[in-house]
Amino acid sequence: MANNIFFNSLPSHDRKTAKRLVSPAFIGIWVVVLFPLLYALYVSVHDWILSQGGIGPFNFSNYPDVLKDPLLINSAKNTVLLTASVVVLEICVGFGLALLLHNKQIKLRNVYLFILLIPMLMPPITVGLIWRLLLHPDLGIINYMLSLVGLPQPTWLASPVLAFFTIIIVDVWHETAFIILVLLAGLTSLPDEIFEVAMIDGANAWQKFLYITVPLMTPTILVATIIRMISALKTYDLVYILTRGGPGISTETISYYIYKVFFVALDIGKSSAMAFILLIVIILMTLVLMRVMNRVEQ
Repeated sequence: MANNIFFNSLPSHDRKTAKRLVSPAFIGIWVVVLFPLLYALYVSVHDWILSQGGIGPFNFSNYPDVLKDPLLINSAKNTVLLTASVVVLEICVGFGLALLLHNKQIKLRNVYLFILLIPMLMPPITVGLIWRLLLHPDLGIINYMLSLVGLPQPTWLASPVLAFFTIIIVDVWHETAFIILVLLAGLTSLPDEIFEVAMIDGANAWQKFLYITVPLMTPTILVATIIRMISALKTYDLVYILTRGGPGISTETISYYIYKVFFVALDIGKSSAMAFILLIVIILMTLVLMRVMNRVEQ
């Protein structure tokens, strides 16, 4: 609709030129995104185990079989717990740090912001390798520092609970900077006049935060939540580098399980069905949050 309004507002000659300029982008999107997506949908309703030859007959049972797979159910539980944990922690920590950096009385706040952004600039693979070295039971600096103060040195990635906790902490360390940037931009856009009027009316800092900052920032917080939720539901890199889904299957996420089914078991049909189920779940959750955001804005 927005595109039609834009094109209709142009003169006839410019409209044709604009469509010609935009058409390569649409063709590129079709080739790069839509065609593989449709092909994956086609594959997901066929039997295709790569080690047994080419694509087999039509078989819609991939979808009900996947939904009954206990390993997928386990990875789904892990993914939901991981997503909920990292999103809540990152929003809380990121909002707190954004509020501090928004305070103009803090000196060198741009320097602090740059330091906080450094983890976000690193690829997830690099982050995983760095933390794997830091957490090494014998050579890692974290266990060495714990030994200096007489505390026990755990094997961080060998315990199911500690390994899951470690992935959460590493993800928060890596991704919180994004939340800080989004929320800091939102705080900067808030009108100063509202806070000045509240101060004249005798509102203290807590009241201004609770009754002005939070309501005005809620749409921005929801946008950040949607983006991070989508990313967290697809978590693969950190799990692959840090734990490979272990110990056992205690840290296996949906994306990592799809990787195992595709590249290890070579079951193309089943893994494609899993990927589409994950896509549908992400779309539905995004629509729910967007609906909530629209109600908040109204």
